[in-house]
Amino acid sequence: MSNSAETTTSREEEIAFLAMEQVLGINIQLADAGGGNSMPDGAWSTADGRGIVEVTSPPAADQLAKWASSKRANEPLSESGVNSARINELAAHLMEELEQDWATENIKKLQAQSAEQRHLYLFARTEIQGSYFYRLSDEYNNGPVEQIANLELPCGITNVWFQGRAQRVRSDPTEKLELRIARYQSGTGWHRHVVVIDELALPSPNSALADDPIPPGRRKPKRRTESSNPAGVTGESVCLAASAYSQG
Repeated sequence: MSNSAETTTSREEEIAFLAMEQVLGINIQLADAGGGNSMPDGAWSTADGRGIVEVTSPPAADQLAKWASSKRANEPLSESGVNSARINELAAHLMEELEQDWATENIKKLQAQSAEQRHLYLFARTEIQGSYFYRLSDEYNNGPVEQIANLELPCGITNVWFQGRAQRVRSDPTEKLELRIARYQSGTGWHRHVVVIDELALPSPNSALADDPIPPGRRKPKRRTESSNPAGVTGESVCLAASAYSQG
């Protein structure tokens, strides 16, 4: 995803940033404002340098166009299609996704930057896409638990986040959102997190797809800017520098 110098984060970026800030205890700045498509979406300072993140999703242009058309016609929004369950092969499916063009373009963007931590944050725009991500962090309530193998992360990528299922907090369904997330970290494997997002801290949903239930003026998204953007390094240099990371 990308932003101009005059914009704040998109709704999807802000959800990702707020979730990562809660889990990692960091403060993420908008890194690509005015930097064009060559810059990652977010950046922050680490104890030993810099962390960066790219927020993206599998393409869903056709489905989004159908939803927008349905909203204009005041018709119910629906989704149809099937997918392969890939039970106990979920890691293999995720690795195949990371090899698709939409993913490799964003991975290369991260690899081209000088950073000690490089995070790829993935979310799904449709339920069919999301069904794979949900399985990584869902609770099974004493049911069968799927065995999920380790991933082999691309060179230099230290973390991949998979945004799972979201639900409204019962005590405050209008303004609080509980989000489940799975994170694969190089060297330590799978981690699962639950975060609570304040709806008032988010930008409005896409008006072409959904009406905003929050009255005008109540939303107060965080202002995020980055004062300077360190120059990128070549992909080869990144891979050499990343050789110390375990890919287990």
